[in-house]
Amino acid sequence: MSNGTADNDIRAKQSLELFKNWLAKHPFLKYTGEDSIDDLLMFYLRVKKFSMQKAYESFEFTIPFMISHPDWYANPGPADYEFTHKPNSPLIFLKKLDSEGRRIYVYKMKNFDNFDSIKYFRQHFLTPLLFFADLPAQENGIVAVMDYTDVNLKKFTKVPIQVIYDTLQLSKFGLLRLKQLNLIGMPSFLKPFIEIAKTFTTAKILQRFNFINNIKELPKYMDVSLLPKEYGGSSKELLDFEVFELGTYYVNQMYKFDVNFSKIQQYENVGSFRKLEID
Repeated sequence: MSNGTADNDIRAKQSLELFKNWLAKHPFLKYTGEDSIDDLLMFYLRVKKFSMQKAYESFEFTIPFMISHPDWYANPGPADYEFTHKPNSPLIFLKKLDSEGRRIYVYKMKNFDNFDSIKYFRQHFLTPLLFFADLPAQENGIVAVMDYTDVNLKKFTKVPIQVIYDTLQLSKFGLLRLKQLNLIGMPSFLKPFIEIAKTFTTAKILQRFNFINNIKELPKYMDVSLLPKEYGGSSKELLDFEVFELGTYYVNQMYKFDVNFSKIQQYENVGSFRKLEID
């Protein structure tokens, strides 16, 4: 074992112990399950690159958020995956990693028939979470392609304003190591939302956004050979459900937390429990 690997192992162990100590003293989050959540906590730590403050912040946000949105998150399973495993699906996940070991997925917005259905929200919020639990996505991050080609205003007017706000909140606090976001053909009526989104994220993340006029420009920004034919590639290999099973396990563990929502507001005035003295 190299010194670097040994140092990383020690850091991971120490970070996990800090996280467990923090959680054991938490005033409004209590785990009620019997199985170990060490792997779940490591998931948060890896995604947040072992920044304890960011891991605490994300955990405090995502657990109450998920539990308060059971229609979006509860009881994940193969039925959710069915929406993603065909080339003509609205949301597809590529099997091959790119040269930097990153996972790739594609949102084909025009293929969403109903933007106000629970099925849409589960695909938009749940399935990517299952995908992010995969170890390459945790460690190396993801590359996303959002294709807005032929999307009209009529469809998007069905999305509730609260959902748009929730999406922006998740982009700030959620479990996402976004390395590159390629937005193809974004309609002008959505651009004001990008301006709003800028207030929820950092300049570093914004540098990873690429606004692309059409599919033909995509090769300037990524290796399209890993994508389906319509995006200039030749790949037909999509992820199997087994890749999502770890994510389903994590989601079910998150639902074993008891959240005292009445106490949350008491701590909003100090920013978060992560900022309190807990030693």
